[in-house]
Amino acid sequence: MRSSSNAGGADPQPKFVFQGTVRQANARSLVVRVDKVILAPRPQLSHLEGQEVTVQLSGDQRAEAGQTLIFHASGASFGDSVVIQANNVESATATRVASLSLHPTDPVQSLERREALSQAAAADLIVSGRVSAVRLPAAEAQARSVVSGGRTKERISEHAPVWQEAVIDIDSVHKGQHSQKQVVVRYPSSTDVRWHNAPKFHAGQEGVFMLHRQQLARERAAAGVGPEEYTAANAADVQPLEELPQIELAVRGGQR
Repeated sequence: MRSSSNAGGADPQPKFVFQGTVRQANARSLVVRVDKVILAPRPQLSHLEGQEVTVQLSGDQRAEAGQTLIFHASGASFGDSVVIQANNVESATATRVASLSLHPTDPVQSLERREALSQAAAADLIVSGRVSAVRLPAAEAQARSVVSGGRTKERISEHAPVWQEAVIDIDSVHKGQHSQKQVVVRYPSSTDVRWHNAPKFHAGQEGVFMLHRQQLARERAAAGVGPEEYTAANAADVQPLEELPQIELAVRGGQR
């Protein structure tokens, strides 16, 4: 699965999860041997197995030397040593490790699959098909047609999403109700740091599209995106067709 980060704000879910054994324990800091990387946002973090890292605890978290635990973090900083800020710590059991390892041999793909299944659970409509056209939203196209030089009348801020629309020809509907043969989805076309991981659509693109009506409420309101219009702004909202069986399985499980 293809994914990397959540556009439009920080993902509250930890993106780096590993099993480790505490070698030394101080009041707020641990030296931990990484036994198994479970989830990782990038390959560099997948290669920490067998290494010792410094883990800084938060809140009322505590650990003792000799304990084997699962550490949840947003990432790691690299310098003379690897330092990790733990968001959460829990006991390491085989069942729990297995439940987190959706792709046991690849921590990056395991994280990507988890994020995709999370987006599938949140989606209002999931379809498979292909993009037949990419265009400006009607209001923006009209504004540009009456402004000298084709420039936009919209006031663009540094982190504005710069909405565009993709028209998707539907082969199958996998979640939700949609009787038409096409669906229109708005997406952030900006390459600003806030949006560069958001899916960018192009004509001829095939895949599984997870579409939302509640996504990015503030940005939707600012752009006049109505409650019935779909958006796709998370990196995991577009998946290759080969991932469809996993997504369908997740949808069936969520509908029980």
